[in-house]
Amino acid sequence: MVENPFRLVELSDENSTRNHLSISILCNEPIQQSEYDQFIRYCRLLCKESGELDSISEFELRYRSDQAVQWYTRPSGFPSKLVNKICRTENPRSIWKIRYFLKHLHEQLSQIYRRSLFWLPKSVTVYRGQTLSPREFQQLVQCNKKNILTTTYLSTTSAYETAAAFADCDIQSRQSLSKDQISIIFRITLRTKHTRSRPFAYIQEYSHVRDEKEILISIGTIFSCVDICERGINFYEISLIHDQYEEEMEKKIQHEAIKSYGNNARVTIGDFLMSMNIPSLLDDDFYDRSLISLVEQYSQRNLKNIADLEYRLMNILNLPVGVNPDHLVIWLDHHIGKNDDYIDLKRTLENAIDLDLGEPFPYSEIDALILCKQTHKLRERPLIPVTTINECLELIDLYRHKKIFLITSGSLGQNLVPYVLNSGRDLKKIFIFCVHMCSHIDWAMDFAEQLLMFDFQTHLFQRITYEIGMYYQNQALYFSVANQHRKALCCLYYCKNMIMRANLLFGSPTTYPLTTIEQYIEREKK
Repeated sequence: MVENPFRLVELSDENSTRNHLSISILCNEPIQQSEYDQFIRYCRLLCKESGELDSISEFELRYRSDQAVQWYTRPSGFPSKLVNKICRTENPRSIWKIRYFLKHLHEQLSQIYRRSLFWLPKSVTVYRGQTLSPREFQQLVQCNKKNILTTTYLSTTSAYETAAAFADCDIQSRQSLSKDQISIIFRITLRTKHTRSRPFAYIQEYSHVRDEKEILISIGTIFSCVDICERGINFYEISLIHDQYEEEMEKKIQHEAIKSYGNNARVTIGDFLMSMNIPSLLDDDFYDRSLISLVEQYSQRNLKNIADLEYRLMNILNLPVGVNPDHLVIWLDHHIGKNDDYIDLKRTLENAIDLDLGEPFPYSEIDALILCKQTHKLRERPLIPVTTINECLELIDLYRHKKIFLITSGSLGQNLVPYVLNSGRDLKKIFIFCVHMCSHIDWAMDFAEQLLMFDFQTHLFQRITYEIGMYYQNQALYFSVANQHRKALCCLYYCKNMIMRANLLFGSPTTYPLTTIEQYIEREKK
C-alpha cells in the first residue's frame, strides 16, 4: 500500500504556505559543492539498516546530473522511495538535505517538459492507481471539490489498465482485489500550457521501466478535486484537474507565505531560510536577495521560458498557404454520437488529433451545437460525432475539401460502408469500432482493404492518430517532389507531432518508428 500523496491546500496555514515556498526556493538555489556530500551522508544515515547501502555506493560511482529521471525510476527503489518518504514529511529541514538530487530531477523534468511542448496536445489525461486504507480514503473524500497538492513526486501512466493493476482492482468485475483496502484510480487532466512552475514530463524514453508509459508530476503541483465516483465494490475513481486556476493558486500560496512576514521587502532569502531552521550560506549573493524579488523573478522566468519556446514553435509552424491542417474525423455511433454521452472519450481523441496550438474549446459549449452547420463554419473541429447515417453523409459532403477519416460502429457501418465506397466519396480511412467484432466479420471481409477494425478504444485512438500522421507524410513527399520544401517541412512536423502523440498518449504497447520522419525533416531543412 502507498500512502496518500496529497494534502489539502490551506492558504491560512502559515506552515504549509512557507513549506511550499521553500520548495520553490530549493529549485532556484544555486548548486553548492557541499550538497552532494550532504545528500550521500544523509542517505547512508537513514538507510543503514534497510539494505540500500549498496545502491547508495553505486549512486556514488555512477550518478550523473543528467540521469536524475533514470535513477528515480530504478527498480531498486533508490533514491525514489527515500526521496518521497522524506518529501511526504513536509519537513523543510529534511527536504533541504536531499536538495542535491531534487534540483537535478526538477531541472530534467523541466527540460523534458519544454521539449515536449512541440507535440503535446492542449490537454492530456493520465492515470494513477493505488490502494488506500479506509481511514486515508475518508480523509481524501473530505477534499472533494477543494484544492489539493502533491506532497511527493507523482508517478502516473497514460495506460488505464496499468493504473488498474497498481490499484489492485478488476475492471471487468468492478471491484477491489485487495482485502481491507480501497482501490483508487486517479484520473488526472492537465492543461499542458498551465504547468509551468511545476512541470510534468513523459519519461518513458528515460525510464528503467518503459512499458509502464510513465508520466512524472512534480512535487507541490496543485489540483482541483472535481469528482469522486464509486465504480464498484471498494473501487473508486477520483477526477483531478490542473488548469489556469490551479496555476494561479500556486502564486497565491507563495504570496501568502511572504505576507506572513509582513510583505517586508527587506526580508531576504537567507532570513526566510533561517526562520525555517534551514542552514544557508549568508555570504552568498543569492541568500542576500529580497524574498519578494525571487518569487517575482521565478514567475517571470517561467513565463519567459515558455513564451520563448512557444514563439519558436510558432515560427516552425508559420505556415505557407496550402498547408493548414485539413484532416477531419467523423464518428458515427448511436450512443457516442450523442452530445452529452461519452464526453471524456471524445475529448481524449479530439485533443490527440488537434494540431491547433491555441486554447481548447469548452467541450460542453460546442457539444450543444455540434450539428449546427453555422457552428461548423465558425469553429471547425478535428472531430465531429453524429448519430445517423444521413447526418454522416451530409458532413462528408459538406467537408469534401478536407481529408476525412471515418469511425463507425459495426451495426451502422454495415449499411454505410458499402454505400460510401460505391458512391465514390473520398475517405482516407474507415475504422470500425465495436465490442463484438466477430458479429461483423462476414460483411467487413468484402471491404478488407479499406477497413480497420477495433474493439478497444486505446488501439483505435493510437492507430487513427498514426494514420493522420502518415497522411501528412504523404503530403510532404508530394510537396518535396514539387520543390515546395517549406510546405514539405511543415507537413513533416505535423507528421512527427501525430506519431509522437500516437506513441505516448494512449498507453498502447505499440510504438511507431520516427527514424524515417527525422531523416525527411533533415533533408528538407537543407
